[in-house]
Amino acid sequence: MKKYIPLLSLLFLVPSCSAPSVHEVRHDDIAPLFSKYNATGTFVLQKEGETAFIYNEERAARGFIPASTFKIFNSLVALETGVIGVDDTIPWDGVKRAFPAWNQDQRMREAFQRSTVWFYQLLARRIGQARMQQAVSREHYGNENIAGGIDRFWLTGSLRISALQQIDLLKRLKHRKLGFSEKTMQTVEDLMLIEQCDRYTMRGKTGWGDQQGIQIGWLVGYIERDGAVYYYAMNVESSDPAFPMIEARKDIVRSVLLGVGVIDGECR
Repeated sequence: MKKYIPLLSLLFLVPSCSAPSVHEVRHDDIAPLFSKYNATGTFVLQKEGETAFIYNEERAARGFIPASTFKIFNSLVALETGVIGVDDTIPWDGVKRAFPAWNQDQRMREAFQRSTVWFYQLLARRIGQARMQQAVSREHYGNENIAGGIDRFWLTGSLRISALQQIDLLKRLKHRKLGFSEKTMQTVEDLMLIEQCDRYTMRGKTGWGDQQGIQIGWLVGYIERDGAVYYYAMNVESSDPAFPMIEARKDIVRSVLLGVGVIDGECR
């Protein structure tokens, strides 16, 4: 089993029947998680009804390319406009891409979990520029700028979103405050499932993109535990071409959440 960095000063005793607070989190506990990978980043963690903990406030308010975290919103728009059903299969086009899991027929559930870029590019083309812009503007997604190509704007185009805006979007999704049907929002929430354990449910989406030669990584989502909801958004960057993005973003997020007590060391 993978071991995560012990955040000794984060650990605190809570009754087994109560949901932990984020008030014990300290900036000094988060910094080593990023420095371990020689990276810069921000972390926002908020328990419903409490003030958010924010590591690196300036960065948390700054917009970055959303990369595959936009699949949350893309899924909402695609399902709502009817360009695809959640169980519809899109045939693979035969083009071999970097990740073997992408090189096969896909349904939305698999494409979301595998972060299959071509699948969501096709959905965006089906949605079209006008409908996509209407939805992005209506929900005030990031800077609302989808210039750069209908199937590229969230990858290499002009769209930018901050960690704080990611948290706001997640809250509105959780509380069904977005301009989509209940069915659509429930379906996308189901797509976001990462872990279903006895004590908690973790949902989220990763992202990995390039912004002016800098690798940008995301892991955003929320956890339901003991009747409470915890929203998280982690953004990280590195100029190192060999930066272990997949390992780093998971390690940073799980280390913080484990240290606070929001998730457990083992999912049972």
